[in-house]
Amino acid sequence: MQAVVFTAPETASFERVPDPICQPDEVIVRVARTGICGTDVHIYYNEYMSEFPIIPGHEFGGTIVEVGKEVTDFRVGDRVAPDPNLYCGRCYFCRNEQANHCLNWQGVGITRPGSFAEYVAVPARACYRLPDEIDDAQAAFVEPLACVVHALKRLRVWPGDEVLIFGAGPMGLILVQALRHSGAAQVVVVEKQPDRLALAQRMGATAVVLAGPDQTEALRALAPYGFALVVDATGVPAVIEQAFTYLKPRGQYLQFGVAPNHATIKLNPYDVFRYDWTIIGSFALCYTFQPAIAWLANGVIDVAPLISHTVPLREFASVFDLFRAGKTLKVQLQPDV
Repeated sequence: MQAVVFTAPETASFERVPDPICQPDEVIVRVARTGICGTDVHIYYNEYMSEFPIIPGHEFGGTIVEVGKEVTDFRVGDRVAPDPNLYCGRCYFCRNEQANHCLNWQGVGITRPGSFAEYVAVPARACYRLPDEIDDAQAAFVEPLACVVHALKRLRVWPGDEVLIFGAGPMGLILVQALRHSGAAQVVVVEKQPDRLALAQRMGATAVVLAGPDQTEALRALAPYGFALVVDATGVPAVIEQAFTYLKPRGQYLQFGVAPNHATIKLNPYDVFRYDWTIIGSFALCYTFQPAIAWLANGVIDVAPLISHTVPLREFASVFDLFRAGKTLKVQLQPDV
């Protein structure tokens, strides 16, 4: 089969590799659409937990073309979205409803071959059957939307809360929609690209602010006492560090964006104490595919405007350069084109 391979840090190739072998408890999925994620960029730069070589890709949906001999609940032809987070189900964290911290965690496209390929082998237990209402483009959004659902389950959004989101990439724009449905009165977005700010307003943001020297004045005017919830959806350390200045007393800060694993920021612990702040991390997801599928199937979250490019897998190199430069929104690859 054909696949994208990160052969070493900052080195990618499009090459022919062996087809995956179906283990007894696995299925083989023919990939219909797969999305490029910011995590893939961190893997490319060796800023994540992957080892090389690796076939990346973890946001995808497709059709089962082979089932292992122990698989009884799926058959060839089923359309599925696999959860790339593979949990053992036996360790301390799995048995304590914290499976995303599984001591034996594996990740499709992270620690084992991923979806930037024609076919992927995944455990059948990780697959979720897709309803007819969800098309292939939406199916590749189930995983990122499931990450947002997990983040919302980590928070408590009170009716009337003021929310501030830094970053209007695909994840920031999903967060805009999700938080508007969760009871927030204000959802304000800060972003450096004007076209993304316009899209944020279309997605439901109550106000948008161009990132830059005038942003503090604009944000103070919108929320004089600060914001009840501040969300980073950029993963940029400099943005994260200054985001806390907009948090009101007893506010919640959500670190949603993925920062490089070696990054650091400065934070005054006295401020955390004095202002009763709650700081929340949100790693991946934790059995949140079902609500994500329900949101997509019922039109609660609109992902179509978030796709800026749909290209054949063989054109990965050129579009990945654009994605890394911040010149795209969501890029989806079609391996079978």
